Amino acid sequence: MSGSSKLSRRDFAVRSAALLAGAALASRVRAAGAGRADSAAAPVVYYAREASAANFIAIFDRLRRDAGLETVKGRIGIKLHGDEVSKNRALWQALQAHVPGSFYVECNYASLYPGGRGNTAGNIEAIANAGVPREQIDVLDRDKQYRDVPIRDARWLKSISTPTALLDEYGLVAVTANFKLDSFAGYSGALKNVGIGLAGSYGKTAVHGEDVARDADFFRRLAEAGKGIAEAMRGRLLYINVLTDISPEPLEGVKLSTGNLGIVGSLDLTAADQAALDLVYGLKPEAYDAYPEDVKIERGFLQLELLESIGFGSRSYRLETS
Repeated sequence: MSGSSKLSRRDFAVRSAALLAGAALASRVRAAGAGRADSAAAPVVYYAREASAANFIAIFDRLRRDAGLETVKGRIGIKLHGDEVSKNRALWQALQAHVPGSFYVECNYASLYPGGRGNTAGNIEAIANAGVPREQIDVLDRDKQYRDVPIRDARWLKSISTPTALLDEYGLVAVTANFKLDSFAGYSGALKNVGIGLAGSYGKTAVHGEDVARDADFFRRLAEAGKGIAEAMRGRLLYINVLTDISPEPLEGVKLSTGNLGIVGSLDLTAADQAALDLVYGLKPEAYDAYPEDVKIERGFLQLELLESIGFGSRSYRLETS
């Protein structure tokens, strides 16, 4: 072997450390997500330690295959929050190129805020100014056509207003998120990217409430809206969370993981968000639930507790690493 092809001791140490870190994170998230449901019945969460374009595409392809969506009727969408299009841009560009003809889909801001991204023209302008080609953007409120989607067994929202363009034109939407801590919902992941992100402007207002209060009722409406929209799409959504630059506030008694933690993806919305939180906090579901309500609101733990309470998705999962 030539000298140029050999690993230096330093390179070997760096690579070994990265592998050990990845194994430790995988072990942490696997332990946190195991247990409540029978493991064979629990949904799969795919996990890649490195947040690379190759891994992003690989997880998308596996989810698409698992969902039986290799061939679809209608459009293919990539849902990414319009304010986040500059972060990890290479990943989303690679996925869009991997699926020629796909669109970056977004909805307008809540009807309470009609300016800027609150209207279709302003929304397209803002996303395009961030570097996304206009021809790749599809703002789903474009026709001002909405459908009130019923929500099964709902207590707080009986229905949620959703663009008909989403429901009628799209055969597949990859709900992708730069998993964000903190946010109005405590964290921004799959649920927020569906329950608010795929609601039309009037649906967003219904979720937030006229006073836009950050309270338990907001979280209840968010969970129900996410369930309603996901069920209306009838298996045409898949969920991917990218965890980079993670920097949560300290939480007493918890050893937090920070920095670049990788990518998780699932066909189960709840499992995708639970796995992302587990990478950061590494707690069992009952430990998240034991915190006082104000902490669960601040951290977003309440999202998952409420999803479980309305019977949507699973907080237990089987982790497959790559």
